[in-house]
Amino acid sequence: MSQHQLDRETAERVSVGLIRLMKLLQAMRQHAPRIHPAVDATAYPILFNLAAEPRRVSVLAEVVHSDVSTVSRQVSTLESHGLVDKVSDPADGRAQVVQLSEEGTRLLARIQQSRTEWFRELMGDWTPEEASDFAGHLERFGADLERHRKNLANPTPSPAPTRSSEN
Repeated sequence: MSQHQLDRETAERVSVGLIRLMKLLQAMRQHAPRIHPAVDATAYPILFNLAAEPRRVSVLAEVVHSDVSTVSRQVSTLESHGLVDKVSDPADGRAQVVQLSEEGTRLLARIQQSRTEWFRELMGDWTPEEASDFAGHLERFGADLERHRKNLANPTPSPAPTRSSEN
């Protein structure tokens, strides 16, 4: 992959734009429709990640970038409302994994439909090409951000300095 130096002005525009976007999205949360009376938007990442496969709470916490105690509480709430089930881990019967229940799968479909319609309305005056390009850039930015986060969490050690022999 080639490395390009991003100019300061563009980096500043991206920084300011992302901060504005995060604040706007946070402000919009209060106007988002409540798909299920007991589930707020903070639990959505858990539901979306469980759609891929059942996971242990510790793994789920890692993939949703949260701590185990928070995810454990959220899972308990989701379980009490019949949206997830805890079952024995097929790889280790002593442990449990969390999986979507049938009701959780139906709820997730409603959430996804609601999100999709909201974005279709929001981006209604974008051309299909603009929207597709934007989606591609978002996917790339997300992948780069995730890679950078992992590098910060697990830095590659620098090689030990070598002694040069003086001739």
